[in-house]
Amino acid sequence: MKNNSINKNDGPLVSILIINYNGKHYLKNCIDSIYRGTYKNIEVIFIDNGSKDGSIEFIRDNYKNIKVVDNKANFGLAIASNKGAEVAKGKYMFFFNNDTIAKPNLIKNMVDVLEKDHAVGICGCTTYTYNGSTMLNAGVACDIFGYPYGKGEPFYVDAGIFIRSDLFGKMGGFDEKMFLYGEDRDICWRCWLYGYKVVVADDAVFYHDSFCTSKDLKQYNTNIFKRFYGEFNALRAILKNYSWPFLLFVLPLYTSINIAEAFVFIFKRNFNVVRDVYIKSYVENFKNIKDTMTKRAKIQRERMISDFELIKHMNKVSGKLKLLLDAGVPKFGE
Repeated sequence: MKNNSINKNDGPLVSILIINYNGKHYLKNCIDSIYRGTYKNIEVIFIDNGSKDGSIEFIRDNYKNIKVVDNKANFGLAIASNKGAEVAKGKYMFFFNNDTIAKPNLIKNMVDVLEKDHAVGICGCTTYTYNGSTMLNAGVACDIFGYPYGKGEPFYVDAGIFIRSDLFGKMGGFDEKMFLYGEDRDICWRCWLYGYKVVVADDAVFYHDSFCTSKDLKQYNTNIFKRFYGEFNALRAILKNYSWPFLLFVLPLYTSINIAEAFVFIFKRNFNVVRDVYIKSYVENFKNIKDTMTKRAKIQRERMISDFELIKHMNKVSGKLKLLLDAGVPKFGE
C-alpha cells in the first residue's frame, strides 16, 4: 500500500483529472509521477469510462485518497472530463492524459504562470515521447480551418490542459458532442475568444505515449474512426466559433478542401473513406445543427475578441496541404 498523504503548501488547490479507458498499464507511472512532484496542494480525480481491465480496482487498492468517478460506459473524453470537473474543488484544473509521465516541477511551473499572468486562461507543457528521446511539441499550431499541422505559434495544447476553473465553467466546459480528437483544440479556441491567452509554461515537461505525425514519416497512417471525428469536430468548431462574416468566408473553403480530398479517395477507390469520413461528418453535423447553433449563440454573445485578432494566432496556409506535401495521401488502417 502506498502512502499518498499530501503536505499542503501555500499555493492554490489544483485538481488533476485523469480520464481512463482500459489504461491500467499506464496508471502507476502516471499517478506516481504526479505524487513525486514538487507541488503538493493537489487533489487527484480519476474518471473511468467503463474500463474492463481492472483499472478502477487498481486505483482503489493502491491510491486511497484519489476520488473515483465511475462512468460505467465509454462516454468519450469530453463528457468524462466534464463529469470530473463537477466534483473538482481546485482553483485550477489540470486535464492530464493517462498515458503520460510528469516531470517533478510540472504543476508548480504552470501554477506560477497563471498566478502571475491573469491574461492566461490555459497553460500547457512541452511534450516528449514516452521514452524521452524526442520532443513532440511545445503547444500545437493550427490553421484557420482548425487543422493541427505545421509550424507556428502554439494555438492549443493537448494531453495536458491546465485551465482556470472559473473560466472552464464560464465557457461551459468541453463540447460534449466532440467524443475524441478535437475537444482540446475547441476549448483552447474558445479560450482565445473569451479574451484569454493559451501559453506553454517554461520548463513544464511531460512524456506522452503518443502517435504523432512527424516530418520524417514516409506515409501518414490513420483510420476511419480518427478521421471521422477529426472532420466532424473541425466542422462543428468552425460553425460554432467563427463570426458570420468569417464563417461565410472560411466554410466554403473548408468544404472545397473536403470535396477535393473526397475525389482523391474516389480515384483511389477508397469509397468507404468518402462515405464514413466525409459524407458522415456532414450528415452528423446536420443532425446536430440545433445544438451547434445554441452553443454558437452563447459563444458569439460572450466572445471578447474579433476573428481578426483570433487568426493572428493561426496559420493561414492549410495544414492538410502541408501534411500532404510532407507525408503523402493518408493510408487507412484498422
